[in-house]
Amino acid sequence: MTLPHDQYITAVTDALTAAGLEPAEGWTSDAETRGIYCYLNAVITLDPDTSGIDPQRWPHGLILIWEWHTGIEAADGEPERGPSWEWAQLVDSHGQCGERDALTAVGYASPTYVVESVRALLEHRNQSTPAEQWARAEELDATCDAWGAAEVRKAGE
Repeated sequence: MTLPHDQYITAVTDALTAAGLEPAEGWTSDAETRGIYCYLNAVITLDPDTSGIDPQRWPHGLILIWEWHTGIEAADGEPERGPSWEWAQLVDSHGQCGERDALTAVGYASPTYVVESVRALLEHRNQSTPAEQWARAEELDATCDAWGAAEVRKAGE
């Protein structure tokens, strides 16, 4: 099944690979939140063996998380509608991660900007490049909105 964000996440994965940060793993999903409402998400794993990140600082690697929420659960403390990028350090080789933090790349950041955000994180520095959106951000936003509206209708049935 093709999901609305598959092409975007593929573009980010390709940009990371081209920058020498080849992901060890990556996937997209339309995961379920609390058994009622769905959201779109993706996880990209970077590890010292495949991605070349510092094994002293990141012994098990880190994950990049992209999520798009319908916003329906916002009244219950869940995220507002739309996309977000986060990261977390992996704490073991089984995929368990530490606390999630916001990545400086937000929403529909261009794949190049996501790479710069990851480099800034890895190098313990502030991000110096101005934010830019993916060239197809409007198309992706419309597709995610349509998906979210369909999920809300399904939940109400």
